[in-house]
Amino acid sequence: MKQRSALDMYANGTAWWETSISNIKKNEIIIRGYPIEELIGNISYTQMLYLLLCGKILSEKKAKLLESVLVAGADHGPRAPSIAAARMAATCGISFNSCVATGINVLGDVHGGAVEKAMHLFYETGSLLDAHPEKELSSIVEEKFVLFQREGKKLPGFGHQLHDDDPRVRRLYALAQRFIEEGEIKGRYLAIAEAYRTQLERAKGKKITMNIDGVAAAIQCELSIPAEAAKGIFALSRGMGIVAHAFEELQNGVLIKGPCPNRDDLVRYSGPAKRHLEK
Repeated sequence: MKQRSALDMYANGTAWWETSISNIKKNEIIIRGYPIEELIGNISYTQMLYLLLCGKILSEKKAKLLESVLVAGADHGPRAPSIAAARMAATCGISFNSCVATGINVLGDVHGGAVEKAMHLFYETGSLLDAHPEKELSSIVEEKFVLFQREGKKLPGFGHQLHDDDPRVRRLYALAQRFIEEGEIKGRYLAIAEAYRTQLERAKGKKITMNIDGVAAAIQCELSIPAEAAKGIFALSRGMGIVAHAFEELQNGVLIKGPCPNRDDLVRYSGPAKRHLEK
């Protein structure tokens, strides 16, 4: 997207803020063309999220599938950096919303960014399939995989440091397969994700599982969600867990809990030996 200054755009006749999302007037709230009173009580939180983001109302079944992704990513315990940060912030006496913001702000390319990376990969692979209908999916995936290896990149959406049979993945995959059978989604991107898993497994010579990021990415691609929105959606999902953990830690009444216990073996000094200023 070309970068332009707000003043230049305004001088050329563009409104200072221009949005196709909402139109707010006295006693009237319009969201993507729908009066808010018609949406309240008639669509779900997940349908509202998709409407705001993509401009359409998902069918109830598709919304349930997206909601399942939000539920799956809600919490992964204090081992997760975002939750650990929120809990630690809660012990520092700051406001509750600041504790939640602390956890949310930890989410980025490293922690929480794999879904976006996987979605870009899956969408790109789908585009290559469209551009080269004479090629098999396995051939395109192999070419992309070799490129990843050559560039020293990690394939996003596969493997986990703790789980080798993630219950979240099994459940989401089963739900997605059911919706494929019912014709709600096509299954194209789930097939692409599975092709990458198979390729990685062949290269590693051992069993490789798709992780929560991989299956969440494939499902969101099936729903035509922009890859660039993935981190924001994950923030909404993990935000639920962050809220719960920060609130629990506030109730504990513990103050100034650092990132690790006060043990010498957990924090190691590697600087110069003790020394003194020259007199």
